[in-house]
Amino acid sequence: MTEQNQHQTPKTNDGADLVAEVRDFIATRKLLNLASLAEDGQPHASTAPFLAADGNFYLFISDLSEHCANLKANSKASVIFNADEADTKQAFARLRVTFNVQAGVIGRALPLWQERIEQLREKFGPVMDHLKDLEDFHLFELKPSAGRYVKGFGQAYALEGMEKQVALHLKDGHKEKNSNAA
Repeated sequence: MTEQNQHQTPKTNDGADLVAEVRDFIATRKLLNLASLAEDGQPHASTAPFLAADGNFYLFISDLSEHCANLKANSKASVIFNADEADTKQAFARLRVTFNVQAGVIGRALPLWQERIEQLREKFGPVMDHLKDLEDFHLFELKPSAGRYVKGFGQAYALEGMEKQVALHLKDGHKEKNSNAA
């Protein structure tokens, strides 16, 4: 063990450090990629600006978008946050976080709607002053559940949402091809 390693604080087993890493990474993102399901069961991939708050993700999206209709018809979806390609040295080991989410619409009459719209304005600027008055836009709350944080080769962790301080290192999975097999 090196002298430097002897003076480092040992990592806890409860995953709090990894969950904090995930939160910090997500805080640097403006867009999330969304996988939603159409009424006929066909998957649809899209991207949308988002807000992370209180362990959930919030989208303010229009009825004109396919993903809005999909989330209204089927509340199950998945999101992914990726590191920028320019910052990725190895494409197979790109830093990323995924979550399964449960989507629901936040009504305009609710105090939470106004609070989140104000936070979206802080993040995205005055464009929200115009968008908030458009009736075809809806505020969706995405509640994350099972997730995965991939930091690189051999560094994949299972997550239990954004608020639970749980991250399980996934060690099994990759198997080398047996060169003696016929």
